[in-house]
Amino acid sequence: MGAKKGSKESGMALLELVLLLVVVVAIVGVGIYVVHQKNSSDNTLSGTSSNAATKAPAGTSAGIEQDTQQDAKNEASVDSSSDSATQQSAASANNATSNLGGAYNESSY
Repeated sequence: MGAKKGSKESGMALLELVLLLVVVVAIVGVGIYVVHQKNSSDNTLSGTSSNAATKAPAGTSAGIEQDTQQDAKNEASVDSSSDSATQQSAASANNATSNLGGAYNESSY
């Protein structure tokens, strides 16, 4: 009986070793993933800061001029997209009235 009990204990030790190995590998894998994601975000942020390096210092007249020009470009872009949306909705309203097939005729009024 002594041999069987030792065999069970060594099997249990092997199982514990395998479970420990799985846990360690999982922790290392998560650690590598986190480090990789942090390095990716650092590279992205450093790319953004290189663009900021060419910008004039805030509060100077050159910096204010750059900000004003950038705001004007942004506003023009928003105005353009708003105008196209308005034109598109107006065109669809005109199509809706013209598709009534004579049920709506302004000339008779």
